[in-house]
Amino acid sequence: MKSMRLSTIAAALLLALPSYGQSSSTADELNNKEKPISSTLSKQDGKPQTPEDDIEIISVTGIYQADLKARALERDSNAFSSVIATDDMGNFVDQNVAESLRRMPGVTLERSEGEGKYVAVRGLGPKFVAINMNGAELSGAGDDRKVGLDGITSDSLGSIEVFKTLTPDMNLNSIGGAVNVKSISAYDRGENTLKIKIQDAYNELREKHSPKFSIDGTQLFLDDTIGIGFALSYEDRKTQVDENRHHSTRDLNFLKGGIGLTAEDIESTPEILAPAQLENRREIANRERTTATVNIEFKPTDSGFYYLRANYSNYTDEDIALREFYNFYNGDQDDEVIYVNSETKEFALSDIDVMNQYFVQEGEKTTINMSIGGENYVGDDWKINYEYAYSKTDDESVGDRRVQFRERENIVYGKASKNSIVARVLTPAEAAELGGFALSDEGDVFNGEADGDLSDLSNMEYDNLFMEDSTRTDEISSLKLDLTKQFDSEYINYIKFGGTYNEREHYNNKDRWSYSIDDSDCNGDETCITVANSNITNYDYAIPNNSDFSYPFVPRSQMEYMVDATSITRESATGGETSIDSTKEDYTLNEDTYAAYVMTELRLADNLKVITGVRYAHTEFSSTGFMSLENDDWKFDGINTLDLAVPLPESSITYSEYFPSMHIRYEPSDTVLVRSSLWTSYTRPSFKQARGYAKFDNDISLCDPASNDCFNSQDGQSALDLQNYVLGPDNALQVGNPNLVAMSSTNFDASIGWYASKELFMELAVFYKDIDNFIVDVSGIQMRLDELPLTLPVNQVSEFAILQDLQLNQVDITLNGDTANVYGMELSFNQFFENGLFWQSNMTVVSSEATLDDSIRVDKMPLPGQADITANISFGWEDDDLSLRLISNYRSKILEEVGACPASANISDPHECKKWADIYQDAITTVDFKLKYDFSKNLSAYFDAINITDQSDLRYFAGNELSGGAVLYQRENYGRTFQLGMNYKFY
Repeated sequence: MKSMRLSTIAAALLLALPSYGQSSSTADELNNKEKPISSTLSKQDGKPQTPEDDIEIISVTGIYQADLKARALERDSNAFSSVIATDDMGNFVDQNVAESLRRMPGVTLERSEGEGKYVAVRGLGPKFVAINMNGAELSGAGDDRKVGLDGITSDSLGSIEVFKTLTPDMNLNSIGGAVNVKSISAYDRGENTLKIKIQDAYNELREKHSPKFSIDGTQLFLDDTIGIGFALSYEDRKTQVDENRHHSTRDLNFLKGGIGLTAEDIESTPEILAPAQLENRREIANRERTTATVNIEFKPTDSGFYYLRANYSNYTDEDIALREFYNFYNGDQDDEVIYVNSETKEFALSDIDVMNQYFVQEGEKTTINMSIGGENYVGDDWKINYEYAYSKTDDESVGDRRVQFRERENIVYGKASKNSIVARVLTPAEAAELGGFALSDEGDVFNGEADGDLSDLSNMEYDNLFMEDSTRTDEISSLKLDLTKQFDSEYINYIKFGGTYNEREHYNNKDRWSYSIDDSDCNGDETCITVANSNITNYDYAIPNNSDFSYPFVPRSQMEYMVDATSITRESATGGETSIDSTKEDYTLNEDTYAAYVMTELRLADNLKVITGVRYAHTEFSSTGFMSLENDDWKFDGINTLDLAVPLPESSITYSEYFPSMHIRYEPSDTVLVRSSLWTSYTRPSFKQARGYAKFDNDISLCDPASNDCFNSQDGQSALDLQNYVLGPDNALQVGNPNLVAMSSTNFDASIGWYASKELFMELAVFYKDIDNFIVDVSGIQMRLDELPLTLPVNQVSEFAILQDLQLNQVDITLNGDTANVYGMELSFNQFFENGLFWQSNMTVVSSEATLDDSIRVDKMPLPGQADITANISFGWEDDDLSLRLISNYRSKILEEVGACPASANISDPHECKKWADIYQDAITTVDFKLKYDFSKNLSAYFDAINITDQSDLRYFAGNELSGGAVLYQRENYGRTFQLGMNYKFY
């Protein structure tokens, strides 16, 4: 139990406390009385002051004063936190929330298509971090709980705070930390303001401009009893990301042998680990973003304060994806292996499909966040806070469409490394030379194979039409009540207690049609028949410039023509039904949570206070889902019928726990602040991890029990023949785990901050996390169907047999591990010089060790999602008019997924021990440059150069000696971006 564990390490907390010293100073005194900092609207140890008394305005100019303001807000906070504040123009020193956050100590970002989106804190990934707006949880429409920041514009915010420790009155669903973004507030600014911003960005890969416009301001009315903050922004963002990636669910392939070798030779030939697929992809995105924020605050008396805060975000996304696939797993049968070189890890395979897809996805994502509440003082001693918060995200994509050209039965050469996978189509003569054997005049070894002549593309036929409509919704409603009793006591400042109630519904619905094109479904329409029988040479085609593609693509206009001409086949081809893909991803989740807490602040001396308390959290979770199986290659009686979707029984789980904590704040002098905390928290599993579903890979292997021969495709079978087959052990299965419980953690933090002067700040923090039931994604584990955390309705499958005790060799699942330990150190150093030079830097060093069940992984391993080192350095110069900064960010590699190596495995056998299947995100260092010039006190201009060194995001399999080291999993190239903008304020 956490309460028992607290007593065992309380001594460590006390060791972090120095002896009593001088009395503390306020943040206002620290930062010089002639430049006071705006104090909080409502104090915990007293009534709110009138606007004239309460609001002290800081006149800030540039990076230096924004840094001072942030330091003061951090120092005033009860919890250990890092803050980003605005400058005198009402701007963050960076142009968006994501850029600002990654400058913070211990904070890094996950990027999506080149854009910072998800937050990691102290080396712990986004799933460990809560994202709040004005203290209320934000919704998100993805399968993960992590919330993207791409829908929040910095122009609508007053400040950003990252909490590294959490007190009992906060939502404790966050082991890593919590990010709170605060809306623009008229009371915080303390005056009437109005500002406009105009910006243009240019991405060198896309070679397009992305304009942005925003306006924000504050207004005080009726003797400052009403304050309104507002912001409106619009951005038309155009990006391009070039990717190379491996198959998303398949492991690497074991290959050995070659044409011309005897069975004995093949048996003695060393095998290699080779990729299962190569996908070259280009994502071209056009995104229009509109955001609006309003914050209405009403302060009619000294004892009453009320607010209505709302944020609206909408962006439409037209995403064009060009994709080129080489499916190596089509040719991994013994008689299809042409050549394997165990030294160079090169290989050549026959019977390989090469596919070319043009995909258009048009979506709209809308998020609404709203909170209404207030604060009242009753008598001299009681304060009541209450709030209703609502957040909803709708992500809708209607009319998505894709055409596919496919050339079958190619001979393909391949070779993999950490940074790339190389694939090249060979002619029969090239393949024979590579394999070291002779071709007959008829080339009989490769009968039926394509000739490998890329100048003749007539065999690349239009063979698949894909259409999809999808809707995702995430909706959160919450009620919160806090009561605080103030004490006029030498030792107790206050007692605070309260609770929250949250309802959450997460819904996903998808209607998808994906089928082979057959002119018999055209109902005599000549245009449809012509297009259904077409190949790529019937259209204009070209290989996109500056790309890794080997095959050409048709222009969008002709792609749309193909869709329009053949979409009439859908009714006939699908029998009027949506395909298996329309069902397998559908689900509904419901999550109700309750929490109650009590806490108190004790004053042990004038310069020493303790906040201690406990929070109780209760979770009720349920989900619906499907067992699905699909395959495009199996045919019998001339019909594709291996598409199955069977509803699963509703899955549910309930769990609860107490979470005590103690936080100590000690100020031995005017320039030193010491904090120490022992606190507990938790992190719930993601929706994808916890929902009930089972999805077999879309290349199904069936076996003949009589011969033990297994096949992943076969034509000419009858339904009766197929009923004698059984599902084979090598099929890949992705399965959810409704039995997952939340990870819980005991956390220890200690820090010492030195506020030497307004120009010099240093801070050292250490932290430790002891995590129970930590959640980990495991790939490639061996597991029997009757050992799964949910019961599969295999008896409802009649087309073939699925044995209930079938052991699968490749199950991807999420499990609760045993324990994990995380410990680290965080350093910050900011120095401003009289000559205008400044240096801002921080570094976080983290180490972790996790233990899984022996049936999953026998050895200890780092905690997935954790980076060992993160560091940020900003060096620059500024005066009254000009500021320059060169900024560098570093993040070490991250373990993302774990390959199975159970205790029962032979560790030296890579078939049984798949440590090589561990997936890492590679280390990355980025460099940005920023310039800002003030033409007057009202007008300024700025220029940003982002990702100057043109870094890529790289993920890779760990690999081993059979693969020649690491093997590419995914690489994203997003290029450099340049921004030029102007700010003008009317005050």
